[in-house]
Amino acid sequence: MEPRAEATRCVHCGFCEMVCPTYRLYRMRHYGPRGRLHIIANSDGLLSGEAYRSVMTCLACGACDTQCPAGIKIAEVIRGFKAELVKRALR
Repeated sequence: MEPRAEATRCVHCGFCEMVCPTYRLYRMRHYGPRGRLHIIANSDGLLSGEAYRSVMTCLACGACDTQCPAGIKIAEVIRGFKAELVKRALR
């Protein structure tokens, strides 16, 4: 699964946001699953510091996965993108 391709499947319904612990804490869209998927789908490999923090603060709890009507395994997509970021940083 390629994280960017999978992230583009998001229909932006927002069902995932209220079950996300970091979204409930920060109340900023980019700290929720929908915002993270948007960041991933539109990433060219370069992230701002805020976008990087947004992605890296995902707890990978999977609560959002159960709410997604598009069937996206959101936590897995974010986890895959995090792995790409870490690999890139280690080069």
